Amino acid sequence: MTKSWIALAALAVALFFAPAARAQAPEFQRMKGVSEQQQAVDAVLRLEREIMDAVCEKDLKALERVLAEGFVYRSLDVEVNRADFLKNIGALPGRMLSVEGEGLRVRVFGETAVLTGVQRSVLRTEDGAEHEGRTAFTDVFVKRGRRWQLALAHGVELPNK
Repeated sequence: MTKSWIALAALAVALFFAPAARAQAPEFQRMKGVSEQQQAVDAVLRLEREIMDAVCEKDLKALERVLAEGFVYRSLDVEVNRADFLKNIGALPGRMLSVEGEGLRVRVFGETAVLTGVQRSVLRTEDGAEHEGRTAFTDVFVKRGRRWQLALAHGVELPNK
């Protein structure tokens, strides 16, 4: 009976001191870093979803909140600043039926994150015709204070499948 109490006491001591030991261990510090990295990845993916929803709904106020002041959108033949990008979204003809991301990948480099993927969108024009678009894109996010913002977006139209 005393052996089991000794074992239980040893386990209790080990459990009590284990958190302090883990906090000092380099492996724990790396795990903590991975966790912070994953939090950043998750935050950027959530923000990208918000952006796609805002584009779909033409919600300019939501876009204003997430676009950095110096935001630029670039494609093969166009460079658009923040104000013109917002105007262009508001002036989209017809109704956006969907905006979705495929194959999204995020890489975080400190206060900067790069997201790549393919955006699929469906637009219904006033005449009732539906137009599908596919764009390979790269979005660059910067962390300002505690928030991520979209600083640069680059897109290249792809042929429809």
